[in-house]
Amino acid sequence: MRQAYWLDLRLFVWKVAPHAGAILAVLLASTVVFEISGAWPGATFLELFVRAFYMMILEAVDATGPWYLGIFVFILPVLGLLFAAQGLVGATVLFINKSQRQGEWSAVVAATYSEHTIVCGLGQLGDTLCDGLREAGNRVVGVDVNEHLPPVVKARQGGIPVIIGDMTVRQTLEEAGIGQARCVVMCSGDDLANIEAAILAKELNSSATVYARVFKKSLADRISEALRFDIVTFSPYSTAAKMILSQMSTDRPANASGPEKG
Repeated sequence: MRQAYWLDLRLFVWKVAPHAGAILAVLLASTVVFEISGAWPGATFLELFVRAFYMMILEAVDATGPWYLGIFVFILPVLGLLFAAQGLVGATVLFINKSQRQGEWSAVVAATYSEHTIVCGLGQLGDTLCDGLREAGNRVVGVDVNEHLPPVVKARQGGIPVIIGDMTVRQTLEEAGIGQARCVVMCSGDDLANIEAAILAKELNSSATVYARVFKKSLADRISEALRFDIVTFSPYSTAAKMILSQMSTDRPANASGPEKG
């Protein structure tokens, strides 16, 4: 619960910060104009900044100087109100409609992540990966083309942002935060799409570790050798078979090594 509150706070700050920055820029620009005009001789930069702030919040400020200083009395409150309203309204709408605007919400959450893992294709394999990564305390962003897929709905209910879109499209991966991702796993049921998306991911973030699921083990090996990118291809069926064989070997009774000879 505490983690959810911190995330909401980060999102609120992330949404409001650009508008707060615009207000600060207006105040700094006004302060520079006041300093050049000489309206308050002997005043420090900080004192001029405070006067600009007072003007913005409609506090009366006496000044002598060029005529254009009077314009600031009208302009600063309007700009301050405009930027503040845009930031607060944008953040409020985002939070109120969180359940109805999951796509935008997911993109906003993903934009705040870094060193996270992107899982593309939330089928059975992708769903299992998302669950495991989340339980291990890793940040995860999902990508799938079907918004109504049960694993997609489940992931969002569990707090995992899911971007709806084609993983072979640049914009989709960028919305998932590919530039800041630590690892990317392409595990849809389409081998060619997995390879295409893996190459695109490497082009967008060469330092990320990229995995691509390929059905046939022999094809996976050939692709790994042929690709100029450092992409790890894997066959889940081959991996599962090796794991089962390893487990069977471990569980094999000592006296089952062969028929007894008398």
